[in-house]
Amino acid sequence: MSYFIVTNKGKSVKIDLNRSPVNALNYDLLSELNIILDEIESNCDINILILSGGDSKFFSFGLDIPEILLLTRSQVKETLNLLVNTCKKIYLSSKITISKINGHATGGGCMLALSTDFRFMVNNRSKIALNEINIGLSLFSSTIEILKSIVGTKNAKEILLGGKLLNPSLAKDYGLVNDLYEENDDFLFEKLIDDYGSKSLIAIKDLKKSLQISNLSLLNDEDSKLDEFLDIFYSEETQEKLRKIKIKK
Repeated sequence: MSYFIVTNKGKSVKIDLNRSPVNALNYDLLSELNIILDEIESNCDINILILSGGDSKFFSFGLDIPEILLLTRSQVKETLNLLVNTCKKIYLSSKITISKINGHATGGGCMLALSTDFRFMVNNRSKIALNEINIGLSLFSSTIEILKSIVGTKNAKEILLGGKLLNPSLAKDYGLVNDLYEENDDFLFEKLIDDYGSKSLIAIKDLKKSLQISNLSLLNDEDSKLDEFLDIFYSEETQEKLRKIKIKK
């Protein structure tokens, strides 16, 4: 069974996460997403990639913590590597990438959204956060660099060290999302498809290169840094907090 529903429309492709109930991320889902991303990147007829949580109340909960806790340390490291490399692949895509944040986006779900060029969040009671600090975890250096490039260092500090679940209005104020949209209103996305679909893909690719973080080596999470993250992950204090996380399936 696929973890995604892929829909083509003109020069756009929409990728809906489809892992009920909260679109939690695991190794298999991220592997499939990488295959889809590679296919889109090689397709010269596509200008726009829209990433969404489909009909779920979640864009993505983030990593499937209960499942992750059952893995060996080396398997966890593999999954983390795949997550940060997937985010990097989205960030470096030559397409215009858009997150349709249809519901809650926390942890790894927020990381995926951050990796896109534009983020539009549904204007309801949904929350978005990089709230790893609340469960005793740190964050990857590549994610922090992307976050700082979007919201600035001051706001990044408040978002990461506060760990607050941000409502749509506050997320917009921080610059974490570009704008809000109303539920069941696809007009914004239809307009984006029309607008960006008419643009030159060659020009898009060239402009995006110039707009990226100037030092792309900052997007490479060093092995030693991942090991430091894992040391925190396996600390007694953090494990106690992680074991309290439940996902109803």
